[in-house]
Amino acid sequence: MNEFLIQIIFLAILGASLGSFCMGLASRLTQNHRLFTLHSFCFSCKKRLGIFELVPIFSYLFLRAKCKHCKAKIPLILFLSEILGIILLGFCFYCSKNFYDFLFLTLFVFNLFLLSLIDIKLKAVPEFLLWTAFFFAFLYAFSEKEFINLFIFEELDGGFFFDAMLFAGFMFLLKNFIAFLSSFKKGEKEENLGEADLILLACMSGILGFKWCFLALFIAAILSLPFFLIQKKLAFIPFLSLAFIAILCYKNWEN
Repeated sequence: MNEFLIQIIFLAILGASLGSFCMGLASRLTQNHRLFTLHSFCFSCKKRLGIFELVPIFSYLFLRAKCKHCKAKIPLILFLSEILGIILLGFCFYCSKNFYDFLFLTLFVFNLFLLSLIDIKLKAVPEFLLWTAFFFAFLYAFSEKEFINLFIFEELDGGFFFDAMLFAGFMFLLKNFIAFLSSFKKGEKEENLGEADLILLACMSGILGFKWCFLALFIAAILSLPFFLIQKKLAFIPFLSLAFIAILCYKNWEN
């Protein structure tokens, strides 16, 4: 019982820290602050944050959502991202069979979380984060058997690369066909899926498989529809991420 409790506490601390890190990194990227600095600081007064001001969750509560130095309000989303970080890490732990799976699934999921935060703010994401997501997904889902078959061109009926390339190719053709129909009808080009969505869908297809990824896309589209009716320019990555997590959780529960 003691070991289980220690494990839960460790996962909670790590999850909250990862959530806080993703939120901090997203803020720096969206507000054009330097990415690599020795110390964390308040974005309002630029004062260096102390150790107790960096403790996830508790620092927000003890400081009453205000900076210790300038009394500027700390955004609620920072607190929520730390809570969500705990939930996401718990999900990764639940869906992992060993430490290797846990490590790279965690890196992929929190990469998705970071991309979602940036996409909500900018409606665009850095390309290097898309390819780091692809790299983590590859390390999580790729198998030695697939590596051998990839070079001898045998049994290419599944695996990370097959499903990723199949879905990416399918979505690329679908995207361009829709763009063609839109331009034919309106006399102008209108794209419905961005390159970021295609890369992430390829990652998800490599992990979930073609059919499950198509279902994830459908669920993401349904979830985003009410928001799309209100706001035409919409961040789609958060909905894709939510659908991916729901399906992966269901697949692990079913097995």
